[in-house]
Amino acid sequence: MRLLKHSGLRVPNPVRAAFTLVELLAVIAIIGILMVFLLPKIPEMIDAAESTACKKNLSEIHKGILMHKTKHDNRLPRGSGVRFFTVLVTEDTWENTKTSAQKLTCPGADINFLTGIRDLEYEEWYADEEALDGTFTAYAGRNTDEFPLKRLSGKDPIVADDNDGGGNHRTTTNVLYGDGSVNTFELSTEKKNGNVDPDEDYIVVGPDAMIEDLQKFSLD
Repeated sequence: MRLLKHSGLRVPNPVRAAFTLVELLAVIAIIGILMVFLLPKIPEMIDAAESTACKKNLSEIHKGILMHKTKHDNRLPRGSGVRFFTVLVTEDTWENTKTSAQKLTCPGADINFLTGIRDLEYEEWYADEEALDGTFTAYAGRNTDEFPLKRLSGKDPIVADDNDGGGNHRTTTNVLYGDGSVNTFELSTEKKNGNVDPDEDYIVVGPDAMIEDLQKFSLD
């Protein structure tokens, strides 16, 4: 290191640190390796996060249905399909807010495909009970016309991902049961069990479903 004379003192001349070409190439190589391993996992990570948020929504819907029972003399929602759970807003169990509206559809679904609500403000999503159908939410509700409920039990599926148009999540279908538990059906597992056609890209929900529990839902 070269020294300079200044006022009788010998002061070291500062040397600016810099990366060498080898170090830069090593960093680029490490970043490249990380991208190769991590980029394919990003969609899976996003889907896992959305599935977790979906399960939270379903748990909140269950709490809302219990609140509805308390408020309406121990009566379960009378509506069928989407009206079974949107009743939480239409009958004022929940305040009609953005937060309430977002709980009534799956966060894994693209809102742009839900033609009933995509051009509406959140507070308008469930304001008109008569207009409600499967285009207003990505959840399917219990088909109480065909499968009436007398009480809530762990054997009764009541709300689920509707998978209409290709699926709410890439491989997972979440289902809420009467006791508040949320079960998941995995596409690969159900294919092995013979409950999904090998050529299908998602699990069918509704009357045409091969899984018995999922037959108890209506998409409208």
